Amino acid sequence: MSESRDEVASQSQIEGLATLLVLDDELRKLPTVREFGFFVTNETHRLIHYHTAFLWQKKPFPPLAPPTILTQSGTAEIDPTAPINQWLQEKINEWSTSLLAKEIHQVQAPPPESSDTHVVWQDALPSWLLWCPFLNKREEVCGGLLFFRETPFSEAEIKMMRWLIASYEYTWGVMVKERKFHTLHHKVREKKYVYYLLAAIAVVLLFPIKLSVLGTATVVPLDPVLINAPLQGVIKSFAVNPGDTVQPGQLLFTLDQTDLAAEAEVSQKALQLTQEKLRTASSQQLDQSNSDSGARTRAAQTDAQSSIPVLQAQLAVDQAHLDYTSKMLQKTEVKSPIAGVVVFDNREDWLGQPVQTGERILEVADAQKVKLRISLPVSNAISLTRGGDGVFFPTSRLNSLPVRLTSLGYNARLTPAKILAYQLEARFTRADDQPLLGSEGTVRLYGHRVPVIYYLFRLPLQSLRQRFGL
Repeated sequence: MSESRDEVASQSQIEGLATLLVLDDELRKLPTVREFGFFVTNETHRLIHYHTAFLWQKKPFPPLAPPTILTQSGTAEIDPTAPINQWLQEKINEWSTSLLAKEIHQVQAPPPESSDTHVVWQDALPSWLLWCPFLNKREEVCGGLLFFRETPFSEAEIKMMRWLIASYEYTWGVMVKERKFHTLHHKVREKKYVYYLLAAIAVVLLFPIKLSVLGTATVVPLDPVLINAPLQGVIKSFAVNPGDTVQPGQLLFTLDQTDLAAEAEVSQKALQLTQEKLRTASSQQLDQSNSDSGARTRAAQTDAQSSIPVLQAQLAVDQAHLDYTSKMLQKTEVKSPIAGVVVFDNREDWLGQPVQTGERILEVADAQKVKLRISLPVSNAISLTRGGDGVFFPTSRLNSLPVRLTSLGYNARLTPAKILAYQLEARFTRADDQPLLGSEGTVRLYGHRVPVIYYLFRLPLQSLRQRFGL
């Protein structure tokens, strides 16, 4: 009986050894970490029996990063947000810092009254765990395997697992090292042409090109004629629309004439009254000079003579007031001084609005004389010079237009989009190809020459300087 038992044990050991050799041979053929994880969590079942297996990894950076569950037996993809995986990450952190963290040993789920861990463990996984760590060259725990089942693991099984885990650990170290440190240097040693490729990349990165920035731009009139309010009043009507072409002397808009018309009528009546008084005084003086009356007649004649100069002065004042009022009435009709295009936003915004003397209402500009007004964000500003080149890309056309900077703004202002930007101006270099007045688009402005590597990393470096003061 004892001999049969010995034969069974011997046969079991031989089978286990054969399984170890087969697993070790198949392990050497695995090309990636993903296939390694699938193999060790599923094929280890040929050596020992278990319910569930997990492969996990602990990365050195950042130091406090939680371990990562890479593979689970019988599962194609791992959900890192699953409650059981999050619980395993916490427990692996705890087990990897224990005294037995570097040794293969088994752990039993704690009793229900000792901790809430038993509730999670018992609900999701079997009660017994075999802890199989992987150590790196510094003898630090860098990963490992977890095997769960309902019954304890025997000493013979643990002993066989020590042999198998040694092979797993070696393969793991090679694969993780190659995945992490398989850099361009290894390829250079195998293929000489990579040296030339690196040299070409260095030449390209050091090649000088013009530094450029992008800004928003609008085509505006060059030297337009400003049409201001000639007097204080309310805008009554517009005779033109934005973008209309007008001729010299054409009516543009009209101010309300109600008050001025009433004032002119009052001035006209006052003038007529003064004229009648003057006419009466002159007639009385003439009649009294022809009569031979007494002292009373001479006194009346004296009064009539003295009132005539006063009435003449009053007549001059009334005439001047009437002339002024008539001139103001003429000014309420504002006309274009030149031929051109009317430029303003919206007529409805002005109708019925009070204006002050000298307030700008609109512009009349030559459609062939335009310039480019540019808004360059402060965050994207570079060193530019007057006379520098640029290219305007209008949204209404497919071709681009060359421009040249004529004015640089040094005081940044908030744009309607609430962006702090510098205001610049540029002229179009081709007089025979001018964009439409009011066209908008993007302009690229060129500065001094810089290496390609600086051109590519200018914005990240600028962001770092602004954030950290480097």
